[in-house]
Amino acid sequence: MEQTSVFDRVTEAAGVRSTLEAAARAARAMSRAGDEPGARAAADRNGAMTHSWLFTGPPGSGRSIASEAFAQALLCTDPDVVGCGRCRGCQTVAADTHGDLKKVTTQGSVIQVKVVRSDVIPWAHRRPTTADWRVVIVEDADRLNDESANALLKAVEEPPERTVFLLSAPTTDPADFSVTLRSRCRHVYVPTPTKAHVVAALRMGNPELTVEQAEWAGTIANGHIGRAKGLATDEGTRAWRGRALDLVEAIFDPATAYLRTRELSSEAEKESKRRNEPKEEKELEQLTNALGLGAKGKGAQAATRGSAGVIKELEENQKRRRKREEFDLVDIALMDMVGLLRDALMVASGVDVDGGSGNGGVGGGRSASGGAGGGSAAGDDAAEVGPALINPDRRRTSSELARRVSPEGLVACIDAVMDAREAMGRNVRPAVALDGMMGTLQLACGVGQR
Repeated sequence: MEQTSVFDRVTEAAGVRSTLEAAARAARAMSRAGDEPGARAAADRNGAMTHSWLFTGPPGSGRSIASEAFAQALLCTDPDVVGCGRCRGCQTVAADTHGDLKKVTTQGSVIQVKVVRSDVIPWAHRRPTTADWRVVIVEDADRLNDESANALLKAVEEPPERTVFLLSAPTTDPADFSVTLRSRCRHVYVPTPTKAHVVAALRMGNPELTVEQAEWAGTIANGHIGRAKGLATDEGTRAWRGRALDLVEAIFDPATAYLRTRELSSEAEKESKRRNEPKEEKELEQLTNALGLGAKGKGAQAATRGSAGVIKELEENQKRRRKREEFDLVDIALMDMVGLLRDALMVASGVDVDGGSGNGGVGGGRSASGGAGGGSAAGDDAAEVGPALINPDRRRTSSELARRVSPEGLVACIDAVMDAREAMGRNVRPAVALDGMMGTLQLACGVGQR
């Protein structure tokens, strides 16, 4: 599936694609109009373009894809196509190496005010170097606290003439984001994409995938584009899902249930360490080189004495990043559990569901931790008879849960998992949250009761 524009990856729902395409065309016209007084405003008579944007929507809806595509279009150098996806501008934006693009992310739970004041704002006030615009993308903008949001507010209220701010927040509730900052931005809500859009986005970004592989991942991901990509292309992501769904099956095995919860939290910690160690080593090496540690000669000893605080700050940031990734991994597992319990609730409630049979994975007989294999996607050849199961390859498990647990009990199970997520949001350790969850799950399912 060939991409002809960067906007091909952006959902058409709620007018997202058309809004951004119109804005990008207006931005191109404004750039060509020059800097004469009134010329840029005249080039955008319909007001399609503005300097500050806020993208919201559920996690995985494609907010980051939309903001990146918009940034590519703004920095595109093709003279005819706005957002061609092929020029150096578009390619370097995709690789996060464009000199006129700054992405602001956080390793912890909050975007620090010093990052906004000392890094973002000075950068935003410089003139573009190679493109017509400078673009600042703030990922997880809901992590701006009051202080950092207020620091960013002035730049958003009175933006530099050739700088565009693209803020992105994974939320459906406006109250999760700074009211004042939100009021200064043009709001673009990116809804949960349809399965068809997820599949199309997967195949466009990963042309090596078969239709069956993309269909399988699109079904399991339940409207989360990033999750679908991981399921389709990464064995570790599939294995993690399998571990989470196995935890649901362990509810009825008192001998191993709590061992499974401890294993899950332990593996999340190990996986976070594995992913971050190479990055941490590189960051430390770059910092020590920049500080001149290990050097000899006049001034070297003084430089060494003054470096302890900087190194400690780096180590604290790395520790926060590890913790956040560990919590995110457990949270993903909990949402996989919710999906399987939701499937069981539909079956228990007598809903006529559309889904495959058996616990074989795609490709026939493979477990949920197996790959997005070469078999046909569940339900492809059958007529749509009702809501689709999120986990068609675990149909046997959801049916068994529906047989053994009442609908009320399954609702209580879903609540227990969501309570564990909320507890982790309050910084309760995953091991503690998972143990408490398992106890509630067993009570709801009547385990050990006569």
